[in-house]
Amino acid sequence: MADTYLSPEDFRAFVASLPRRRLAAGALITDPNGSVLVAKPNYKDGWTLPGGTVEAGEAPQEGCFREVVEETGLRLEPGRLLLIFHGLSMGEWGDSAYFLYDGGTIPADAPIRLQAEELLEYRFVPAAELDAYVGPGFAGRLRRALEARKTGEVVELSSTSWG
Repeated sequence: MADTYLSPEDFRAFVASLPRRRLAAGALITDPNGSVLVAKPNYKDGWTLPGGTVEAGEAPQEGCFREVVEETGLRLEPGRLLLIFHGLSMGEWGDSAYFLYDGGTIPADAPIRLQAEELLEYRFVPAAELDAYVGPGFAGRLRRALEARKTGEVVELSSTSWG
C-alpha cells in the first residue's frame, strides 16, 4: 500500500482550518503579608494581574515577565507555572489559555512604575478580598494558585470546571 500525502495546498488548507487559541499570561506577585498585586487597566472594567497577551513566537513565561517589566517596571526572576486556565467559548475572546506564573514576593517598598498607557493604579489585595477586584471566578483561581505556590502543584482548570 503506497503512502498518500496531502498536496501542499491541501496541507495549508488543513492547517488554516485548525482551531486557534489566544494566549495570555499573568504573574502572581505578593507583598510580605501575602497580599496579591493587582492593577487597574484603563481599557476595561475591573482589575487584573500584571501580565498580558503572549505575542506570536513567544513562550508564555517569557511573555508574562516581559509584560511585568513593561507594566510595572519590576524585573523579577521568572517563576514556575502555578496554574493554567482554559477559557472555552469566552465570547469575543473565543477559546483562550491563561498561564499564571509565580512572580514571587516583593518588598513592601519595591518601586512600582505603572505603564501610563495601560494602567491607572495598583494595590496589594488580601486573598479574601480579591472577589471585589477581579470577580469571584478569577479570585477563586488566584486562591488556587496561592495554594499551588505552597504545595508545588500545577493546577489546570477550564471554564467548564471553574466559573
